Amino acid sequence: MKNTETHIIDAVRDADSLVDILASGGVFPLVVTGSSMLPFLKEGRDTVILQKADKLCRGQIVFFRRNSGEFILHRVRRKYPNGRLLVNGDAQSWCELIRSECVLAEVISIERRGRTIDPNGFTSRLLRMLWYPTRPVRPLIFRLYTLSKKVFTRH
Repeated sequence: MKNTETHIIDAVRDADSLVDILASGGVFPLVVTGSSMLPFLKEGRDTVILQKADKLCRGQIVFFRRNSGEFILHRVRRKYPNGRLLVNGDAQSWCELIRSECVLAEVISIERRGRTIDPNGFTSRLLRMLWYPTRPVRPLIFRLYTLSKKVFTRH
C-alpha cells in the first residue's frame, strides 16, 4: 500500500509553491473557503482536487489568480476566441472577464463527506444546466433561502 501525505497549502503565504506544484503537473486538495460557489461547493464541507488545466471549456470549475494576487475558484461561463474567459461564482449574479493565462488549475473532483463527486458527471452537469439560468435572480433565491431557514428553525 502506497503511503501518501497531504500537505495543506496556504495560498497566500505559499503562492510560489502552489504555482510550482501546478506547473509541474502536481495534483493537490484545496479546502473550499468563501461562499461564492454555493450551492455546489460549501465552505469547510467540500474539498476540491486541483490539477493543471488541460483544456478550458464552459461549465468547468477553475482555480485562477486575479491581477491583485487573490486566488479564486469560479466556473467558466463562456470562452472567447481571443482566449478570454467569462467566469462566475455559482452564488453570484455578476460575471468577471479574465485572461486564460490566469488559470492555474481545474477542479478534477470534489470530496464531500467521504464521497467523491465528478464535476463533469451526469448529475453535476444536469444540476449546472438547471442552475445557469438563475443568475439574474440568485440574490433573491439566497435571501428567500436564508429567510426560510430562520422561519423553520425557530422553536
